[in-house]
Amino acid sequence: MEETPLASLSLTHVHYNPEDPLSFLSAWLALVPQALCVAYVTLIWASREVEVVLMFAGQMGCEVFNFGLKRIIKEERPKQMLGKGYGMPSSHAQFVAYFAVYLALFLLVRHVPTIPKPGATSYFLMRVVLAAGVCLGAGAVATSRIYLNYHTPKQVLAGCAAGVLADEVDQTGTDIATVSDDQLMEEVAEGLRQEQASKATSSDQNGLQEQKPKTARRPELRRDISAPPPPLQPPPPAPVQQLPDRPPDSMSLAQLRQIVQDMPKVDQPAYAFEYADSQPLAEEIEEWFQYSEFDRIMLLGMKSTFEREWASFCEKQSAVPNRLPWLDASHNLRKSFMEQIINGLQDRDISARNEALEVICYALTGIWGSTAGKAVPDYPEDLPPQTVTDTPKSKSLQIIWMQTNAELVNECSGLGPLLNCLCKALEKNRSSPNPELDGLDSNSDSAYVAASEHEVNLVLTALYIVVEIGRRQEKHDPQNAPLRDALMGLKPNLPAFLVEAIARLRWDDSANIPLTRIILLLWKSLLLFFGGSESLKKAKEELEPRMEARENSPNRRTPFLTASPLDYHLFRQEITSKYPAYNPPLPVVPLELENNSILPPLPQHPSRSSSSTGLFSGVGPSVAGGNGSILHQSVHIATPAPSPPPSPIGPGGKAGKKQNYQTNQNFPFMYPPLDDSSNDIGGKGTAEIQDALVGKKWEGSDVPASIIEAGKLFSTHVKMTRAMRQLWEERERFMKYDRGWYLDENPAGSDDDASGELAQGLQDLALEERRESSHSWVPQRETDNDDIQRRLDAVESFYSQVLVHLQSITIVFLKIILTNVSAMVSQANGQNGHAMSDNHGAGNGFPAALNSFSDSFNADAAIDELDNIRLREITGKAISGSLLLMLKWFKRSHILKFEYMTQLLLDSNYLPLILKMFAHQDIDQAIAQKNDREELGFFHFCHVHSDQPPNSADNSDEDSSPSEDEAVPPPILRHRPDTNPDTSSVRGPSPQEALPELVEGQHRPEVDELGFPTAPPPKEPITVFSFRNFFSAINYLHIMQKITRDKAHRCLLLVQYKSSTILRKGLKIPDPHLRFYTLKLFKSQVPYCGRKWRQSNMRVITAIYLYCRPELRDDWLAGSDIDAEVEEALPLEQALRGLTHWWHLRRYKDVMGGEEGASLMEEERDFFVRELEAMGWGFAVEEMMNEEAEMAANGAMMNGTEWDGGPLQMEGW
Repeated sequence: MEETPLASLSLTHVHYNPEDPLSFLSAWLALVPQALCVAYVTLIWASREVEVVLMFAGQMGCEVFNFGLKRIIKEERPKQMLGKGYGMPSSHAQFVAYFAVYLALFLLVRHVPTIPKPGATSYFLMRVVLAAGVCLGAGAVATSRIYLNYHTPKQVLAGCAAGVLADEVDQTGTDIATVSDDQLMEEVAEGLRQEQASKATSSDQNGLQEQKPKTARRPELRRDISAPPPPLQPPPPAPVQQLPDRPPDSMSLAQLRQIVQDMPKVDQPAYAFEYADSQPLAEEIEEWFQYSEFDRIMLLGMKSTFEREWASFCEKQSAVPNRLPWLDASHNLRKSFMEQIINGLQDRDISARNEALEVICYALTGIWGSTAGKAVPDYPEDLPPQTVTDTPKSKSLQIIWMQTNAELVNECSGLGPLLNCLCKALEKNRSSPNPELDGLDSNSDSAYVAASEHEVNLVLTALYIVVEIGRRQEKHDPQNAPLRDALMGLKPNLPAFLVEAIARLRWDDSANIPLTRIILLLWKSLLLFFGGSESLKKAKEELEPRMEARENSPNRRTPFLTASPLDYHLFRQEITSKYPAYNPPLPVVPLELENNSILPPLPQHPSRSSSSTGLFSGVGPSVAGGNGSILHQSVHIATPAPSPPPSPIGPGGKAGKKQNYQTNQNFPFMYPPLDDSSNDIGGKGTAEIQDALVGKKWEGSDVPASIIEAGKLFSTHVKMTRAMRQLWEERERFMKYDRGWYLDENPAGSDDDASGELAQGLQDLALEERRESSHSWVPQRETDNDDIQRRLDAVESFYSQVLVHLQSITIVFLKIILTNVSAMVSQANGQNGHAMSDNHGAGNGFPAALNSFSDSFNADAAIDELDNIRLREITGKAISGSLLLMLKWFKRSHILKFEYMTQLLLDSNYLPLILKMFAHQDIDQAIAQKNDREELGFFHFCHVHSDQPPNSADNSDEDSSPSEDEAVPPPILRHRPDTNPDTSSVRGPSPQEALPELVEGQHRPEVDELGFPTAPPPKEPITVFSFRNFFSAINYLHIMQKITRDKAHRCLLLVQYKSSTILRKGLKIPDPHLRFYTLKLFKSQVPYCGRKWRQSNMRVITAIYLYCRPELRDDWLAGSDIDAEVEEALPLEQALRGLTHWWHLRRYKDVMGGEEGASLMEEERDFFVRELEAMGWGFAVEEMMNEEAEMAANGAMMNGTEWDGGPLQMEGW
């Protein structure tokens, strides 16, 4: 074992040139910070001055700030570096800059002398000279760092700037306001006068006390002397000049403690869970490989094949040693070897292809025989936690070689052959096996099936690792990601091909393909091609219309609430029905008065049948319902007509009950008019004469100021989102199309071209041109940001290719979820049948029943069961991530793509399926149980079977069956035991040790509806939890919320399914994301729930107000007209589906039905043309008119024909 080299600790070690005097002086200047620290400590010990303590504390804080900046910037020192560590910014320069600026500000601004010098000006100049000297000294120290080659000039300047910035931050709590010297001298002089006056008063009092015994008797009065003068009184003190604008110089410790106590405290999370697009690279690679013997054999086969092929290749190279390690080979040598292996992917023999794939996969897994368990030589010790999680030290060398070899495969143009190999392998699985085509005997069907399955798994593994490395490249440098660019340039499109492969399982579920791995690869390829949360956020900021003038206004309230154009339209309806004379600001889009949706008007809308019955028939509920406007009532006066009062004495001799007459609030306030201009048309009536007699002048508006203010406020907060703008544009196009307008960019033809052609020929030509124009449609550029535009183009290309498969892949995904739910239910029922009498058994899909621990328990079956549970979790994670990612990017591309996807999910029973899953799954138990075993993972297996196995693996054989105790899966504890997260694993304690922990252990952290913990929270965030179950649960709820948002028909389905009882379980989990989407689902259902439900769920409603962002028109708790909304829910859903279908027929004619679909659509489109021709209009009529005109010109037409004056007017036109 090698001895660890000794290190040295030297705080004053400086390298300099002994032959250079300036270098020697610079070396001494480098010790100035240490000398200043000694001076600080000495002054603090001797004087106990608070100012010195604060200055020293700020100096140390500045050093901490420098320490953080160096680790963030990570800029090396100069090439002729003589020091260790990073060099940006210079700590010496930052130290002396802070000291010089602080001392200069103190001397010139804050220092008030106790006894001023006779010459105030000379004293001020002395302070100026002292401050300048300090600054020059600081400059000398900073310059010495450049002269000694410890820093570059840029690093020294950055250090000075950081020191000045730190000093300004430190001075924010103190008074650094400039005060003139004259004002300071006046204050000092005033203080001296007060001091002299107080001394004079004290001396007079002392003199009187001394003379008091001598004046015991009254003094004699003589004629020759005057009366004694009165005793001297001290002059009144001069008024002290008050400076109200000057804050106090310092803050007391009590005030500082009070401020700290009053600061809002950040609640410590119960779980150390942060929602992200995916886990770090090492965790995602771990999830790719299963705990099965098949994967272990595959990994060992890859290693043996690579070593054989590499040794054979090295033997053929004359200048290369036979046993040259891959890590020591040159780049050119590795490249030539990889090119030779990639060429082997074109071989007809499936065994040769599999050997080539095994070599490529072994290289892409990081040459784990030589790198597993090793760290890179220069692995930094002070990396941030995020970087350490992404690249753990023990796996850093293997991950680095995974990235290097993935780049090598791309450099050798190996991605295209890999994708072609995958396409051929999946196509062969569809057809019947034919071993002869792959170089096998016709009698080896089973061997061929095994080889085909092995080939698919190998090529999927290779592509998955390449995609993961591509995501890693994009994360570190989004502008330079060669793997991403190469994958996006492949044909066929990788995500579209995977979608097609998954969609085939809807019709043929007998295909033997690794479905979980294909879904994982689809999810990661979507993340790579489209982008994750950060890319979505940037795209939203780039594409959404901005409102900086109002959102970034300094005097606005936080947060800035917005309203949709539909909200403002409903507001205008309500206000104008109440105040008909009020004219609110115009809306953003011209919605019809009777239309309460941005969708096209419904053909059987209730308000259309009664639109002619009154002026305000489109506002409010219909008359048929009995709650119509008062204008439709037989009697609609504001106050009943006066009638004789009833007798005060009733029949029984008792006084009658007094009747209260109130104005009907539904009656609009038509009078008085809006302003004085209405007087000209008799707005005041006879009251104008009375006003003139009394001298009253009609001024201003009689509409309440609050109503006018509400209109202005609402109109200025209306935000037309990109999705709503797209929906409005398609609505307008649909309405024009419905009325017979042609909307193609290339019109069918002009009138000049039609003059010499037949009508039928022109129609065929127009139809053909419209087809060509529809085929040549390309997406338009929507932003100047090239990165965002590239992602939008990728989404559009993907959508156009998978549109026909979206319904199939949705059904396949939900079938998989249903299978997982069924397995969960059956397993829970099986465990409940053997559960203990005290209900300590584990259910809900987790293998943890206590009584299942028996001596005859099969170890392999336990590992298989654990692997099945883990596989279900990984599949659910990939499915939920894929669906949510597609929904988000479809919405960012076009709103109707998003709506179509939500319709497919709704029609496939997504809502009842997910509710069933949450009903049968204990969510808090699912997120608390981590079904992973490190000793069965990929990296541990690689380390054990590498050239440098761990010490603990010497006495154990990984290939042999483990002991029964090691194979037993962990029990699901009802209470979380207090274990160390670093040493905890999936394997739990024995049954004898587990039972006391179940009974006496701590409860899992839970919160109530308002988010307050029901039990004392853990001291530190819990780090042992299931990221997969957290991630999947949040995604499932998020997708459900996206499906039902602002859709009354879908929200009513949630109410019908009684989802509130099921969703309430999600409120107990102390995670903000899970609670947020649960509360939003509750919020969408509240308007359709009864009063009794609201009374029993007031805490949930309060939580909605606390945690959900409000809107400007937030009437979800007290809806205006729920009955009408429920009545229109289904028609609006049908209208949305009709608009979506029409848009797809118009945009994707080829995908929706090819030439037949296009011709069918055009035939439907030409309905009006055929009807006009049937009535005598159209091209044939025009031809007859031209012939009649020629005949008239030749004198051959008789007068008085029926064509005189042009064509006849049809009836009703």
